[in-house]
Amino acid sequence: MAEFICRAMQLRDLEAVIRIQAEAYIDEILETDEVIHARFAQTPDTSWVVERAGEVCGYLVGYQSVLGEVSPWGSEFTHKSESTALYLHDLAISKSAAGCGLGPLLVNYVLMEARQRALRAAALVSVQNSKSFWQKLGFNESALLDEIQQCNLASYTGPAIYMTRELAS
Repeated sequence: MAEFICRAMQLRDLEAVIRIQAEAYIDEILETDEVIHARFAQTPDTSWVVERAGEVCGYLVGYQSVLGEVSPWGSEFTHKSESTALYLHDLAISKSAAGCGLGPLLVNYVLMEARQRALRAAALVSVQNSKSFWQKLGFNESALLDEIQQCNLASYTGPAIYMTRELAS
């Protein structure tokens, strides 16, 4: 049996990413194909997949940011010039690979990549009642958000929780 490997996302993976997103998320938070393509074009170096035998089974996309900033739902994003954190925007695993531990595998791989880039923290918005999943990976709810960022957080179908994690060197 082939094992799972994590690697950088490629343009050819976007069809699988779009399919997996549709499997993993409720309709209210599905993002358009155009937004997914635009994000990959802007931040290909912070987009990853997990695959087995050449089949993409999950993905994680993000961008380099700063703590306390939240991208509104459905918006495009780019790396921040003074980045200190990796913002994990979207993690999804295919239904066919559910229960194989791919979420933690991919997140830990990506956090290792963030450390290699000398980023000091990671941040995300927990949706679809995923708070306990993220807590098991060392993330904690954060109150770092100012009024504008609270409005950005409110653009997600709730409950949406801003969470952060420090990264050890």
